[in-house]
Amino acid sequence: MRASLLLAVAIVAIYVLSTPAMAVLEWIPVDSKDPQIEEYGKWAVTEHVKQTNDPIKFNKLVSAEKKILLGFYFRLIIDASNNNGTDGKYEAVVYERDWGERLSLVSFKPAN
Repeated sequence: MRASLLLAVAIVAIYVLSTPAMAVLEWIPVDSKDPQIEEYGKWAVTEHVKQTNDPIKFNKLVSAEKKILLGFYFRLIIDASNNNGTDGKYEAVVYERDWGERLSLVSFKPAN
Protein backbone atom coordinates (compact mmCIF):
# COMPACT_ATOMS: atom_id res chain seq x y z
CA MET A 1 0.00 0.00 0.00
CA ARG A 2 2.76 2.48 0.94
CA ALA A 3 4.74 1.55 -2.17
CA SER A 4 1.67 2.15 -4.37
CA LEU A 5 1.04 5.53 -2.79
CA LEU A 6 4.69 6.52 -3.17
CA LEU A 7 4.66 5.43 -6.81
CA ALA A 8 1.48 7.43 -7.49
CA VAL A 9 2.97 10.56 -5.90
CA ALA A 10 6.18 10.12 -7.92
CA ILE A 11 4.23 9.77 -11.18
CA VAL A 12 2.18 12.90 -10.47
CA ALA A 13 5.33 14.86 -9.57
CA ILE A 14 7.09 13.78 -12.76
CA TYR A 15 4.04 14.71 -14.84
CA VAL A 16 3.75 18.17 -13.27
CA LEU A 17 7.45 18.87 -13.69
CA SER A 18 7.45 17.70 -17.30
CA THR A 19 4.59 19.94 -18.48
CA PRO A 20 6.01 23.44 -18.86
CA ALA A 21 2.71 24.75 -20.23
CA MET A 22 1.33 24.62 -16.70
CA ALA A 23 3.74 27.28 -15.48
CA VAL A 24 4.74 30.10 -17.80
CA LEU A 25 5.95 32.69 -15.35
CA GLU A 26 6.27 35.64 -17.70
CA TRP A 27 3.58 37.74 -19.33
CA ILE A 28 2.99 36.89 -22.99
CA PRO A 29 1.12 39.29 -25.32
CA VAL A 30 -2.31 38.19 -26.54
CA ASP A 31 -4.62 39.69 -29.16
CA SER A 32 -6.61 42.44 -27.46
CA LYS A 33 -9.12 42.27 -30.33
CA ASP A 34 -10.02 38.66 -29.47
CA PRO A 35 -13.74 38.84 -28.51
CA GLN A 36 -13.24 36.59 -25.46
CA ILE A 37 -10.38 38.73 -24.13
CA GLU A 38 -12.42 41.89 -24.75
CA GLU A 39 -15.28 40.32 -22.75
CA TYR A 40 -12.85 39.79 -19.87
CA GLY A 41 -12.08 43.52 -19.98
CA LYS A 42 -15.78 44.40 -19.86
CA TRP A 43 -16.30 41.88 -17.07
CA ALA A 44 -13.39 43.38 -15.08
CA VAL A 45 -14.93 46.87 -15.26
CA THR A 46 -18.36 45.55 -14.26
CA GLU A 47 -16.87 43.61 -11.34
CA HIS A 48 -14.84 46.65 -10.23
CA VAL A 49 -18.01 48.79 -10.26
CA LYS A 50 -19.85 46.15 -8.17
CA GLN A 51 -17.04 45.98 -5.63
CA THR A 52 -16.33 49.70 -5.27
CA ASN A 53 -19.33 51.69 -6.59
CA ASP A 54 -16.82 53.56 -8.78
CA PRO A 55 -19.10 54.41 -11.73
CA ILE A 56 -16.72 53.96 -14.65
CA LYS A 57 -17.74 52.77 -18.11
CA PHE A 58 -15.78 50.43 -20.37
CA ASN A 59 -14.68 52.05 -23.65
CA LYS A 60 -12.18 49.62 -25.15
CA LEU A 61 -9.43 47.16 -24.42
CA VAL A 62 -6.04 48.72 -25.16
CA SER A 63 -3.73 45.74 -24.64
CA ALA A 64 -3.66 42.29 -23.08
CA GLU A 65 -1.13 39.79 -21.80
CA LYS A 66 -1.47 36.39 -20.19
CA LYS A 67 0.46 34.25 -17.75
CA ILE A 68 -0.13 30.54 -17.26
CA LEU A 69 0.04 29.32 -13.68
CA LEU A 70 -2.53 26.66 -12.71
CA GLY A 71 -5.02 28.62 -14.79
CA PHE A 72 -4.72 31.77 -16.86
CA TYR A 73 -3.98 35.23 -15.55
CA PHE A 74 -4.79 38.11 -17.90
CA ARG A 75 -3.28 41.57 -17.43
CA LEU A 76 -5.55 43.96 -19.27
CA ILE A 77 -5.07 47.65 -20.00
CA ILE A 78 -8.54 49.13 -20.28
CA ASP A 79 -9.71 52.53 -21.48
CA ALA A 80 -12.72 53.60 -19.41
CA SER A 81 -14.52 56.86 -18.67
CA ASN A 82 -15.88 58.27 -15.43
CA ASN A 83 -19.16 60.15 -14.77
CA ASN A 84 -17.67 63.37 -16.18
CA GLY A 85 -16.78 61.62 -19.43
CA THR A 86 -13.06 61.82 -18.68
CA ASP A 87 -11.15 58.88 -20.11
CA GLY A 88 -8.57 57.03 -18.08
CA LYS A 89 -6.51 53.89 -18.44
CA TYR A 90 -6.77 51.09 -15.90
CA GLU A 91 -4.86 47.88 -15.34
CA ALA A 92 -6.93 44.84 -14.40
CA VAL A 93 -5.67 41.37 -13.60
CA VAL A 94 -8.25 38.64 -14.14
CA TYR A 95 -7.76 35.01 -13.14
CA GLU A 96 -9.53 32.43 -15.29
CA ARG A 97 -9.96 28.85 -14.15
CA ASP A 98 -12.12 26.02 -15.40
CA TRP A 99 -11.84 27.24 -19.02
CA GLY A 100 -13.63 30.53 -18.56
CA GLU A 101 -16.35 29.19 -16.30
CA ARG A 102 -14.93 30.97 -13.26
CA LEU A 103 -13.33 34.40 -13.27
CA SER A 104 -11.81 36.32 -10.37
CA LEU A 105 -10.77 39.96 -10.34
CA VAL A 106 -7.31 39.90 -8.78
CA SER A 107 -6.63 43.63 -9.05
CA PHE A 108 -7.94 46.79 -10.67
CA LYS A 109 -6.01 50.05 -10.52
CA PRO A 110 -5.08 53.09 -12.60
CA ALA A 111 -2.48 52.16 -15.23
CA ASN A 112 0.90 53.85 -15.11
